[in-house]
Amino acid sequence: MLFRRTTAMLCALMALALAARGATDGEIPFDTPGPVIEIPEDALPSGELDVLKVRSSDPAMNRAFGLARASLPAALSATEKKFGFFSPSLALYVAVRVDDPDKQIEFVWVDNIRRKGKGFTGKLASQPRFMPGKRLRAPIDFLNPQIADWAVQARDGRYYGYFTTRARLKSIEEPLASELRALLVDTPVPQLWQ
Repeated sequence: MLFRRTTAMLCALMALALAARGATDGEIPFDTPGPVIEIPEDALPSGELDVLKVRSSDPAMNRAFGLARASLPAALSATEKKFGFFSPSLALYVAVRVDDPDKQIEFVWVDNIRRKGKGFTGKLASQPRFMPGKRLRAPIDFLNPQIADWAVQARDGRYYGYFTTRARLKSIEEPLASELRALLVDTPVPQLWQ
């Protein structure tokens, strides 16, 4: 429950930061998706799929996507529990193809994650903007290549991961940037996972 509240708070804080920065008409700076590989239902297991290719006009976001993808296997293996369920402290930032002429891909946070077939299923932890019929806590299915970022809550309540949030911190004005920094562990990946 605390994880959901904190994830919702982070999403709200990011929305406020983007609004303060001047984003209009649902546009998010640096949320410019590149090609996303569409995976057929009979695709290879997720460990053998190509990596999601997301590009951004911001080099820091490109680095964030790369670092998150590089450390994703450790995050998944460290948080996977019995019967395909994952720790409730895990959230994933997922790229979803949407039917919108201006926005082909939307990024959403997902929690309550478990394995489903060759992919995953979970519940939306952020409010989708371009997914009619879907809202906060709605179920969603996705595959490994769609995962662009991850977050895991540490024992002290702060978070590992959130690579994309960390990349955006320099462009967020104070005091909001300080509030977000206070929620993040200094190193994005736990030492035991490296």
